[in-house]
Amino acid sequence: MRSPAHAVRIVLVKIGEPLARGGQVTYEFLALFGDFLRSIPAALMTPGVIVERFFSLIVSAWLLVAITSFATGAALALQFGQGMSRFGGKLYVPNIVAFAIVRALGPVFACLMVAARSGGGVAAELGSMKVTQQIDALKALGANPTEKLVAPIVIALALGMPVLTFIADVAGITGGLLAATGSLGIAPTLYLQKTVESIHTMELVISLAKTSIFGATIGLIACFIGMRTTTGTSGIGVATTSAIVAANIFVLIADLLVTKVLWMLQW
Repeated sequence: MRSPAHAVRIVLVKIGEPLARGGQVTYEFLALFGDFLRSIPAALMTPGVIVERFFSLIVSAWLLVAITSFATGAALALQFGQGMSRFGGKLYVPNIVAFAIVRALGPVFACLMVAARSGGGVAAELGSMKVTQQIDALKALGANPTEKLVAPIVIALALGMPVLTFIADVAGITGGLLAATGSLGIAPTLYLQKTVESIHTMELVISLAKTSIFGATIGLIACFIGMRTTTGTSGIGVATTSAIVAANIFVLIADLLVTKVLWMLQW
């Protein structure tokens, strides 16, 4: 018969092991973040690499972001138009669509698409380099992997996410415009007028600024998980999936916290 002390010890081990692993992962991530900050000046000295990453991670994703946001804006206009027509509030559809797209849905969908497409690709790329010991070779040559690999990716995502967010906002509003004019009978000029009235400059600036931070964090998460790949091809698949899931969860939780703070500040 096991003693109560033994049972308590088992419980503490089961609780302590995940906490210890979580603490170790957090420490390693913060160490990567600190190394990235130190590598920024050197990375900026090679703008060609950053531009290359910008095209591969941002420019190649604009169509996916635009289609997703366009469909979301059109669906919002149709759903709210159908519901508000019962109460004579159809003319408020442009205001609702513009507010929802600019404040929340445009930035969130842009970040989610980039996290799924570019974040997963970065994790797979770095995971493959880790498994084939290319990262170890860089270290052996005296190069800093964070400076050569991580910093250009993170900088490109930080600079590019506001661009994609603006594209998402325009595409979402355009989708709402076409749906409202085609199905709800709202004049295009009236729709655009109400849209402009609904969007404040500060709201747009905050929307774009927060996605820059989100983009940098997506890059750090993807690089961190990719560089921790330890096994073969199966490990690369696990790293890719983990990077996508972790980045998506971060985007949703971070956007919730930002929205709560802005609500408390009455912005």
